[in-house]
Amino acid sequence: MIFLLKEIATIRSGHLFREKIEPDPNGQYQVIQIGDITTDARLSSYALTRISLPDIKSSQIIEKDDVLFISRGMRKQAVAITDPLENTIATSQIFVIRPDQRLLPEYLAWFINQRPAQHFLEEHSTGTNVSLVNMEALSKMPVQTPPLETQRQIVRIHNL
Repeated sequence: MIFLLKEIATIRSGHLFREKIEPDPNGQYQVIQIGDITTDARLSSYALTRISLPDIKSSQIIEKDDVLFISRGMRKQAVAITDPLENTIATSQIFVIRPDQRLLPEYLAWFINQRPAQHFLEEHSTGTNVSLVNMEALSKMPVQTPPLETQRQIVRIHNL
């Protein structure tokens, strides 16, 4: 079946930093920035920047099975969070997608990184110097949603 992304997932923006991110080795939070997502769509979680922020809501914390999507720049990639991360947030240049039970996070990340979805995202991006996909455009992206077992097989083959 084909669903619009907003029909099978919730989408939110990462945390908006009003100033430069100030690292704090003793900070209670880790922050995922665009550079922490590799060009082969993996998360480099071993060197995330630690920060201290007083106003983080629990709804902003990244959870296992969330999918992160880079919304700005040339790389419009997605990565599934497959391992728990401790007190981790994302910057506002990253959308956090939380799929419902009809969609495996790893499959959704794989799907977004494939040519048809990338073509859709390019067609719906704005900006001349810096390409941007807004949340409304992302939410209207059609997602091919096969049965869960087929999704598992696709993820297994992709991981090989």
